[in-house]
Amino acid sequence: MNNIFSKGLLIITLISSFLVFCIFFIIFYLCIDLFSLDELKSFFSFTWSVQDNKYGILTFLFGSFIISFLALILGFVFSFSICSIIFLTNSSLIKFFLEKTVLMMATIPTVIYAFSALFIFVPFISYFKPSSTLSIIVASVVLSLLIIPTMSLIFLNIFNSLSKKYMKCCMNLSISKEEFFFKFVIKNSITQLSQGVLLATTRALGDTMIVLMLAGNALAFPTSIFDSTRSLTSHIALIFANDFESMAFKAIFLCAFLLLSSNFILILIIRKIKGKTYEV
Repeated sequence: MNNIFSKGLLIITLISSFLVFCIFFIIFYLCIDLFSLDELKSFFSFTWSVQDNKYGILTFLFGSFIISFLALILGFVFSFSICSIIFLTNSSLIKFFLEKTVLMMATIPTVIYAFSALFIFVPFISYFKPSSTLSIIVASVVLSLLIIPTMSLIFLNIFNSLSKKYMKCCMNLSISKEEFFFKFVIKNSITQLSQGVLLATTRALGDTMIVLMLAGNALAFPTSIFDSTRSLTSHIALIFANDFESMAFKAIFLCAFLLLSSNFILILIIRKIKGKTYEV
């Protein structure tokens, strides 16, 4: 029975790997004509204007980076705080409430986050700064809600794993729960925490609906977090090109290639990060 199950998993893994390879190959094939010095120069600029035959994607690349970066900072702060409270609290009610809230957040579709923000968060922001209804900061805050469950569940798993192995030993040495958490758990989980952040980064970079609905999709380069911008994912969703030979058509596949490559590199980094020996 175990042998059949193992072979089944192997077959599913091979099929999944083959499909991912096919997707990567198709995207690369459709934008391979752009991999020349002259062509890349035209694409790696800040101006996108179909009328002027300018197809620069650096503005969208920057938009993806800044929105994901701000979302990761906010998401990490909230995730770490939630997990710290769950770990340190002695109230089973608070622990139950926070754990179930995180699990519930993981089941909410991204379109619900974006749609709710349009009627709740956007009017709130516009009350204080009317020019920032759809902007980088709005998209980043809502995107942070999307990645909080990813980071929180990973952090909780790390903290609970170390707790089960070493907490009784530390308690016998008269070390308080707070000292155990801050001087041992945090100190010896930096590597695993960084893996969780990198995994959340792939989630943030790949999201489409939130940035599409909340970032404003402006073509101009943003000068502050209160300006509108467009990400690579939303640009792919917004650009329609029926001519397979057009530069606009090839440009969206170059955007897809950059996204897929960046996520692939992040996954490799996660796989290569080595754990360290536990120490007090």
